Amino acid sequence: MIFVKLVLILILTITLILLALSSRFRPYQYLTIALFYLGIAYLIIFPDQADAIAHFVGVGRGVDLIIYLSIAILTLIVAILYTKVKANERAITKIVRQIAIMEAKRCR
Repeated sequence: MIFVKLVLILILTITLILLALSSRFRPYQYLTIALFYLGIAYLIIFPDQADAIAHFVGVGRGVDLIIYLSIAILTLIVAILYTKVKANERAITKIVRQIAIMEAKRCR
């Protein structure tokens, strides 16, 4: 069991490092990511605490609580990414229209 915990924490740490090195985040985003990392690492090291937290909030098992939270967080991430994709599509459409107008004026 200790080996699995070490592997999971190693994977999380590598992911956190790669994310920090390859992306530009605002300070509050780094803080949020770090807090999630610490929370996940804590639950990996002390899985019984997940059960205690789950019982406190009214969920049967700690694993169920983690799954529910994961679904909620993933839904939030999908909504944020969808919003950003739509904003990028609008920006690209605006730029393409401006280029088309400029090309049309130049061809006259």
